[in-house]
Amino acid sequence: MVVQSTMLAVPAAVTAAFAVVENLLGPGVLSGVLAAAILAVGLFSTSSTLASFAKLLRPLFILALAAPVLWIALQLIPIPIPLRGLGNQIWATASAALDQPLAQRFSVDIRETILALSHYNLVLAVALVTAVVTLDKQRAAQVLHILVSITAVSCIFSIWRINNLSGSWLHEQVWTGSTAAALGVLLSTAMAIRAVDQLRRHGRSPRSPIGPLAILGCAILSLIVSIAAIALCSGSTALIAVLLGVTTSLTAVAIRKWFFGLWGRAGVLATAAMLFVASFTFVPINRNADLTIALSTQTRAATERMLQDTHPIGTGAGTFAALLPIYGDVGMIAMRERPTVAAAVAVEMGRPFLCGLLIVTAISACILFGRALSRNHAYLYPAVGAGASVSLTMLAFAENGLFDLGASLLVAAVYGLAFAQSLSSTARDAESIELRPLTQEAGGRTTAARRTPSIIFASPWALTRGALTMIGLLLAAQTAWIVSQSWPLGDRLSATSVSGSYEAWTSALQSTRDNAATISGFTATLGPKSDKATDPRNTGRSADLNTFSAVLEYSPLRGDVWLMLAALSKQHAATYDTTSLLKMSYYTAPNALDLIPLRLSVALGTDAAVKEPELRDLIRRDLKVAITSRIALRPAIAAAYQSASADGRAFAESSIAELDPGYVQKLRSRAP
Repeated sequence: MVVQSTMLAVPAAVTAAFAVVENLLGPGVLSGVLAAAILAVGLFSTSSTLASFAKLLRPLFILALAAPVLWIALQLIPIPIPLRGLGNQIWATASAALDQPLAQRFSVDIRETILALSHYNLVLAVALVTAVVTLDKQRAAQVLHILVSITAVSCIFSIWRINNLSGSWLHEQVWTGSTAAALGVLLSTAMAIRAVDQLRRHGRSPRSPIGPLAILGCAILSLIVSIAAIALCSGSTALIAVLLGVTTSLTAVAIRKWFFGLWGRAGVLATAAMLFVASFTFVPINRNADLTIALSTQTRAATERMLQDTHPIGTGAGTFAALLPIYGDVGMIAMRERPTVAAAVAVEMGRPFLCGLLIVTAISACILFGRALSRNHAYLYPAVGAGASVSLTMLAFAENGLFDLGASLLVAAVYGLAFAQSLSSTARDAESIELRPLTQEAGGRTTAARRTPSIIFASPWALTRGALTMIGLLLAAQTAWIVSQSWPLGDRLSATSVSGSYEAWTSALQSTRDNAATISGFTATLGPKSDKATDPRNTGRSADLNTFSAVLEYSPLRGDVWLMLAALSKQHAATYDTTSLLKMSYYTAPNALDLIPLRLSVALGTDAAVKEPELRDLIRRDLKVAITSRIALRPAIAAAYQSASADGRAFAESSIAELDPGYVQKLRSRAP
């Protein structure tokens, strides 16, 4: 009864993930739901269920699931002093600019990496809960129907949005709609084949075939909707990826039903291989691009530059968005270039991790395909898992949809279902037979010295129960931490707050003052922190300075925060070096158009910045962009010129005169 009730947690979490905003609160709520589900199945599942689940948890399988967590932990922990040179150089640069010690790490943004870790924990929890729940054939069929319903609703919503919204949303949906639609095709196909099998069996029995007919009709409708969504939301690459995945699943079906023996299997596999090779001739491949983006048809200029600077350990899970302002072109932030999954993994986790992930995926596909051929009845579930491995791998080199929270949880549920039903009934029966003498021995009249080792070493279900309970407690702790945590200025500051006057952007800071001290609880666990950020004697503008500096202690690539800190430092003659802070703003966001107004105002009003040779070139570049490329920024130049120092005005006039001499006269006439 408990397991049947827990089954509802998986579709509820997957459905909610499609609607929640991907910040800390959304994963926190989902983490709480899944923690309760794992604790329920761990504490109240029967011994036979846990023993069957233990058959799945081979040592190499456990290592593959734990590897991402260990890799992300390696990216987060402070690097020891003898190995400081191995960390990302942004920490040393930020430490010099803030004039305070910062621990070096491989990750360039602690907050984004923590979010990515919580995201993966949710994916792992969904996979484990689904695997435990779907060990039973009837519950597996129910979960299959629920997953088909979720993918169908997602595809219908995508088609509706395309028909009712502008083309800008369609541009984004090209990247996010293919994963759910591809899984919808695979799941619907399996659901239809299963219904046909039931109709054939019912034809030889007196039971009514109305149920299988209804299931078959729903499967066909879902299949049509999923194919339509792929055709409307994606390109030819996604269609071919789905075709290859379906071919893989149908190959297992064909071998099971019609082609027995060694030569029959060889013929089907040879035909499938020919279809695989022929399908790639229709895929638009960019031969001059990196392999991770060779199938992408979207903008990839910044991604190509990032791939040239990849680190073997990576820059930190989830940090692509933090790196984009550095590598992006002018104005790219408004467009938000999205990389392929393969490119993002190569940048954030390193190419060795990407190669290992591909190897694990290939091995999983082979295992699932082999188990699909060995099952008697429930062979469709591992066949769907093998097909999903093929489709999702190809989509990973073409799109970014796998990184969406809802899509990744849906993928986890599909793999949990596939692996749970990949066990043969013979293995389960053998496991049940092994449990009987164990129970009898535990209740018999034997000595404690003989009974205790038997229980410890011959009870995999007991170890599984303890492991699931431990995972549930860890997820509960993650939920408590996420809900209680508050990250000051967690999102990028709006253009209004950084481009207006001092009074305008300080009003945006007022709401985050009370949260400045909350960051200390987390930074204390990961490395040294500044006492200034939580000093109760600091009030007013000093507290504002400490708020921004605290943000930079865990997100040193925030060009907007560096600029705000430089403006505050200049306004109140703080102990920070305004020139160094201004340089960091240029280094971390060189092409951010929304920072140009305030950046010019601070730079032209600071004599030390105008006299710095490197900053002079950077300021001149901002002026060139505002004069020649972005006419809408000219009022910002006028405002910065009016508030500039004497040296700043002279430098601005000489720089603008080279681009537009007539505009210099306008500036002089408007100056007080």
